[in-house]
Amino acid sequence: MDQIIDNIRVHLTEMGIQPDLVEPKILMHLHKIEETLSNKFNALEQINEAIIKNRPSINNISSESKVARQTVYNNAILKEYIEYRINQYAIMDPGKRAERLLERIAELEDTVRKMMERDVGLELMRNKISLLEKELQLTKQENHELHNKYNNLKQTKDSKLPTRDSSHILLVKN
Repeated sequence: MDQIIDNIRVHLTEMGIQPDLVEPKILMHLHKIEETLSNKFNALEQINEAIIKNRPSINNISSESKVARQTVYNNAILKEYIEYRINQYAIMDPGKRAERLLERIAELEDTVRKMMERDVGLELMRNKISLLEKELQLTKQENHELHNKYNNLKQTKDSKLPTRDSSHILLVKN
């Protein structure tokens, strides 16, 4: 009974409830509830232990069936049959099933992580491409402006330079 009260106090505290503030009538109900739940937890623990103890292996199958291990290991059909049935058992075994599900969850989480990394990388590349496209556009615009400036300067220079004919005339006059 002392253990049940301790469990109630621990769980109430974990829930953020101060055990000393709970009414005596509620504590009586909690005591009955905790006793019932403790029994169920104990039963579950016993079931899990029984499942673990009941897991088949070649050794325990040969021992319980009273077929010598040496006979099983020396006969391919017997050994293969036991292994085949052990694999079938493993499919139904809740512990093994939970292990497989946890492995699958880990694989899926890894896939999601890789996809997120890929997506972040793609987004960074898109941003870089966008910046480079803007930079290219500005460079093209600057190049165009410089080209126009060059042409204007060239035209101005060409218009100020004497032509061949006029330079010849100037020389004759002097």
